[in-house]
Amino acid sequence: MEKRSSNIFWGAILIVIGFLFLGTNLDWFDLNWTFGGIARFWPLLLIAAGVFAFLNRRRTIYNATSALLIAFAIPLGIFTCVDDGVNDWKDDMEHDWHVDFDDDDEDDDYDHNSHSDSSDGNGYKNYYSVPLATGITETKLKIGGGAAEFDLEESTNNLFEASTHLQYRSGYVLTEDLTNGVKTIEFEQKGKKGNFHFDSDENFDNDVIIKLNKAPIWDIDLGIGAGEVDFDFSDYKVKKLNMNSGAADIDVKLGDKVDNVDVDINSGVTSVKLSVPEGVGCELRMDGALNSKDLDGFDKVGDGVWQTPGYDKATKKIKVDADTGLSSIKIVRY
Repeated sequence: MEKRSSNIFWGAILIVIGFLFLGTNLDWFDLNWTFGGIARFWPLLLIAAGVFAFLNRRRTIYNATSALLIAFAIPLGIFTCVDDGVNDWKDDMEHDWHVDFDDDDEDDDYDHNSHSDSSDGNGYKNYYSVPLATGITETKLKIGGGAAEFDLEESTNNLFEASTHLQYRSGYVLTEDLTNGVKTIEFEQKGKKGNFHFDSDENFDNDVIIKLNKAPIWDIDLGIGAGEVDFDFSDYKVKKLNMNSGAADIDVKLGDKVDNVDVDINSGVTSVKLSVPEGVGCELRMDGALNSKDLDGFDKVGDGVWQTPGYDKATKKIKVDADTGLSSIKIVRY
């Protein structure tokens, strides 16, 4: 009788938990839970697996219920460990660091493409620019880098500008090309041949300020391995935005200067926040395991598809395609 009562109790617990998860995933109701917050209770699954092992007639862990609970606990535990690692990395970015590079070929890594460079005793400063020219029908920009804070400002005199303040001499390489009216700009971080060391007794401050002209239409590819990105594109004509990241914190604000905007997100362990205008229709297609989402005013219209009300009839649309691993995506409307 005691065994039967225990089975009924644990069976009811599993049914309730399963119903809550199912209802949340299918948007039957809205519980203010995050996947990361729930995942932190994964040790309870191991405790439950042990309880079922005791309740088993043979007193063995080799039973279907315990095996199932352990199978769920393992990926949740891995997710929690990875998430904690990313949060620790973000905290470290906010503390003081010093970067020393060991490089036998420092001159080869020095940036010869910048218009100006200087050292203020607390890092190396470089400036890059691409002049604004006539006859450009399309502008493609590729940014590749990491371990820095990336911010956006307006350029009124040039097509593209960048100012960097880094704790290492090797900076970025700027290349440009114009073919059939298409201007291509690549601004990518140089690789280092030597090793680098962190010293928490000194200051760590890597800043990259990107300046873009608001006149042309932009096709932007962001490849940020690790770092923080804060780009306000609300006044820019951005028609396409690709974001590829490893472990980054990305905050992007889009505007309504273009009728159709395509956003592609490919990330590992990343926090992405998108701000979209209230009057623009928005669609999110999300594919990936162990992700969390926070959508403002969206309705689920299909498997892994969410849309704002009236999306099909909207004259201006933003399409977001997310293929992520252990990431958090938040879309807010302003």
